[in-house]
Amino acid sequence: MDWIPTVSEWHGPMFLRIVDALAADIASGRLVRGQRLPTHRALATALDIDLTTVTRAYGEARRRGLLDARVGQGTFVSETTARAASDLPAPVNIDLSMNLPPQPVEANLDLRIAQGLATIRSEAGFSAYLGYARPGGTTEERDAGAAWLQPRVPHASAEHIVIYPGSQAIIFNALLALTSPGDIVLTEALTFPGIKAATARLDVRLIGVAMDAEGARPDALDEACRKHRPKAVYLVPTQQNPTTATMSAARRKAIADIIRKRGCILIEDDVYGPLEPQMAPIATLIPEHTYYAASIAKCIAPALRVAYLLAPDAAAEQRMRAGMQATMQMPPSLMVALVTQWLRSGVATDVIRAIRNEAAARQQLAGRFLKGVAYAARPASHHLWMPLSKHFDGTDLLSHLMRNGLAVVGEDAFAVSDAAPRGLRVSLGAARNRAELSQALQVLSNAVRTPVGATQIV
Repeated sequence: MDWIPTVSEWHGPMFLRIVDALAADIASGRLVRGQRLPTHRALATALDIDLTTVTRAYGEARRRGLLDARVGQGTFVSETTARAASDLPAPVNIDLSMNLPPQPVEANLDLRIAQGLATIRSEAGFSAYLGYARPGGTTEERDAGAAWLQPRVPHASAEHIVIYPGSQAIIFNALLALTSPGDIVLTEALTFPGIKAATARLDVRLIGVAMDAEGARPDALDEACRKHRPKAVYLVPTQQNPTTATMSAARRKAIADIIRKRGCILIEDDVYGPLEPQMAPIATLIPEHTYYAASIAKCIAPALRVAYLLAPDAAAEQRMRAGMQATMQMPPSLMVALVTQWLRSGVATDVIRAIRNEAAARQQLAGRFLKGVAYAARPASHHLWMPLSKHFDGTDLLSHLMRNGLAVVGEDAFAVSDAAPRGLRVSLGAARNRAELSQALQVLSNAVRTPVGATQIV
């Protein structure tokens, strides 16, 4: 028999001890995706327990997304812990519109969360995190954040870090601190919808800068800075959303030189940075000009609302912390404690590695289905960008994909001006597993290879 769980290390009813042992062995790599497990009867015999206990354990493991049962074949370790969506609007069967990190079984977030919370409970108790806390995080929490950032941003220090409930809160509060109604902020011609929403709410004018394959063009940014005298520049230099454009070291230096020369302030959104940790942020070149935002949203999970702002100096840190206190009081203490525990124990590193590996595998899958189709991507990005040529009507194409059960996002969600490039963002990480992603990619491939109008009867 290939696998026998070590149930003596776990507590509670026997069926839950089997599930916990299974989850731990998946997390450690002892069990791998697709591996066949013993039959119910064989495992019951090996553990000298009742057959119904094993049946109950396997049923609970399937409910948690750890196992797949295949009729006539047996029980296998699942590829993913993601559950099938239950609230998709008709006629959508597969929704690739939301840019989510995948949930590979190796990341095993259910187990990691349970273990992390158990550690917190044993060390301090939950009640320690149920009162008011220091706005922006405790010294210990900011130390952990600084240590996580330092491999990419060596000058990161706890004194200049403010912890927020997500990157969107950082963006909004940075704009609140840096701008007034009517001011101008520059960004890429296609940009993250969150910055569009924030500037609209604050009555700040957002102007798009022309892009190329590496993101914002230096000549266009320089001219826009000269012409508009912006209060801030917002950029996503790594795996830009939606285009996946990633700046080379030379491009980052050119952008940094312009920011410094023009006396601008950069809001650098490095939410995808952990997926390409070798890419040094622009903040390393102009720390005194940069509000640097990092988050676990795209490298672990977006609902764990923990993000780190590295302010350019002590005065900016105090201003941002005061702004956070006025708008949201404090970050979610228990979530921050969990993420801090993960950062310090190395769990975060293991989870990020598993998610990065799954993202790379999904990009390879996309490459096979979309061979010969023009699109932009990065080896470990959660999304890809498909430019649309003139013979495609984007609205018709989106409608056609929707009728065939697939939801993606067009350029309208990201465009800052009417001159922005046309295209589709396809979020590979949103698919529940690779089989579901393969179905979606086949629909997409068929649609873009044949103009929509050619398939219509009028």
